[in-house]
Amino acid sequence: MKQLAIGFILALALCAQPDLLTRPPALIISKCGPQYTDEARFAKVEGRLVLYVEISRSGTASNFKVVESLGRGLDERAIEAVKQWRFSPGMKDGKVVVAPVTVEVDFRLNDATAP
Repeated sequence: MKQLAIGFILALALCAQPDLLTRPPALIISKCGPQYTDEARFAKVEGRLVLYVEISRSGTASNFKVVESLGRGLDERAIEAVKQWRFSPGMKDGKVVVAPVTVEVDFRLNDATAP
């Protein structure tokens, strides 16, 4: 029997101008993948979701805005996952600063074969 396996690829890209920051935020410590909703799994939705996020001085993500949506509850699931991620904060002139980034979350349904 074929089973659906959830795959995802997560990427982080700086959306601020490189010369504005001495060191951009970076994903560190931990990240977890988003979970499919039943509706999205049933509809076999796959694709890339893009979020605008601000990384705080403490390394947490906040002020989420969906830039490219997948709908069917996946936007919310991606935000829930990214809220749990921990980042090293951005630096400017030797000081920790709040910095904007874009986060890309790919949702993929893959056929998994039992061993």
